[in-house]
Amino acid sequence: MNGNVPPRPRPGSLAGPLMVLPCLVLLAVFAYRPVLRSLQLSLYGSNLFGEPTRFVGLDNYRALVTDPDLRRVVVTTLTIAALSITLATGGALAAALPLRAAHHRARGGVSLLLSLPFAYSAGAASAAFAGLFTPAVGTLNRVLADLGVRGPGWLESPGWAVLSISITTAWYEFGFAFLVLLAALSQVDREMLEAAALDGAGECRMAWSMILPAIRPSLLFLVVTQTISGLQIFTQVHVLTRGGPSGSTTTLVYELYQRAFGAGLPEYGAASAIALTLLVLVLAVTAVQFRLTRERA
Repeated sequence: MNGNVPPRPRPGSLAGPLMVLPCLVLLAVFAYRPVLRSLQLSLYGSNLFGEPTRFVGLDNYRALVTDPDLRRVVVTTLTIAALSITLATGGALAAALPLRAAHHRARGGVSLLLSLPFAYSAGAASAAFAGLFTPAVGTLNRVLADLGVRGPGWLESPGWAVLSISITTAWYEFGFAFLVLLAALSQVDREMLEAAALDGAGECRMAWSMILPAIRPSLLFLVVTQTISGLQIFTQVHVLTRGGPSGSTTTLVYELYQRAFGAGLPEYGAASAIALTLLVLVLAVTAVQFRLTRERA
């Protein structure tokens, strides 16, 4: 027996709890305490300095349901998240599937190019797309004008602004989704696919009946992680539209920022209620992921 192997802690030993204690202390200070403080603030109104004053109970939470502006913010957040997930995951799947059968050297070069968005930060990606979507001097509208097409007001019309943020978010998320799906496709049993091809199964049939079921865990992982990311969109909105036009692109996190740190009087109670509601949404999505993962196991 190797004498360098440390002995295992005896049952009842304090070694394990003591090693975990520093992590628990950090979580308590930087995670649990802020959540509890936010819960406290969400139950109070604020004075001119943002300090809690009077107890308002659940009024800040009721406003999320009854206030038309906040309901619109929730709908906008869910819309942008749904569009960006569809574009990013669908586009990554459409790009990764043809590369499955490509030559190794060609696949490596194309994969490198398609995964480049993963190297960008949200701020850098948003700044790049601002140059594309700017109505007067934007590259996209100039290209459309050369083709004889009048480009829309990408960042000036509510509908187009939502789509612009969704496209920016999808491009930013595309690189990671592509790498995950390419890795999942490389694990699909090639002999099974070759046998199906010999039996006369076409590419579409194999993709629908064999490949997609095989990579379902990876697809589920992407949908859940991108949903969580989509619910927390802030940088794209801040760089491209500042929540406009007319508040049509204001998301939950951007509304939280405006309530707590934007122009006007700070409303830490309302901002804390939004933050905790967002936390519950993220936890719910994560719980669904674990539930579906266990069912598929």
